[in-house]
Amino acid sequence: MMPAVGQIAIRPEDRAVAGPRVSIVVPVFNSASSLDDLHHRIDAVEDLGSRELILVNDGSGDASWERILGLCRDHPDVRGVDLTRNWGQHNALLAGIHSASAPVIVTLDDDLQNPPEEIPRLLDALGPGVDLVYGVPAVSAHPAHRRIGGAALRGILRVLTGRREALIGSGFRAFRSELVERLPENAGKNFVLDPALRSATDRIGSVAVRHEPRRNGRSNYTLWMLVRFAFVEIATDLPFRRSRGSDAPTYRVRTVTEPEPSRDVR
Repeated sequence: MMPAVGQIAIRPEDRAVAGPRVSIVVPVFNSASSLDDLHHRIDAVEDLGSRELILVNDGSGDASWERILGLCRDHPDVRGVDLTRNWGQHNALLAGIHSASAPVIVTLDDDLQNPPEEIPRLLDALGPGVDLVYGVPAVSAHPAHRRIGGAALRGILRVLTGRREALIGSGFRAFRSELVERLPENAGKNFVLDPALRSATDRIGSVAVRHEPRRNGRSNYTLWMLVRFAFVEIATDLPFRRSRGSDAPTYRVRTVTEPEPSRDVR
């Protein structure tokens, strides 16, 4: 049975941990124009408390890395991870997750379709009986092919894996850092985060959140990419595939920035 969520607070022992309370991981691909707004909106969330923002540059062709470096210089809560090339969204997520230092990790996309103001709803839903929470759009702003394809994929995963939690999924997630040690170091380029998380815990919940239209540019996911991604997730979420390892790197890092030690994160 899926745990009820929405009324459970973060565990007291999590609040007592020194350092940031929350690590927010954002994969970045050609999103230089939205990064200032992203940081500003995260910084304005009053109920968030201490946090670090980890921006992972996934081989962007624009000035995303330069803008990330600028944010790192101006804001001690921001850290940058520059990958050697474009490895893919979930690979970039894994790189950021492995760099996180807080007891709770939140992931969201760089296009602001998942409003940062909704992060406290995820954190409130992450209680003693829940390790992983998905923010599921109350009303999706994705185009029809994304909505239909996503629903079909989740239904197929439910049938093939027998796991009810496969019916929920979103790039807007919050989970406990204890799960990170169960995530693979070398899973190859065809890595999908959600099957790895589902194999690490069955204490999974969801909470309804707002979903907003894209403000800048177009989605990087073409129809072919969505179909390919669906096949990869189905293959990697099958029980006999989840137990198999890989010696291929999931990502490679060129540069990691660190906050200035003399400045305190709020």
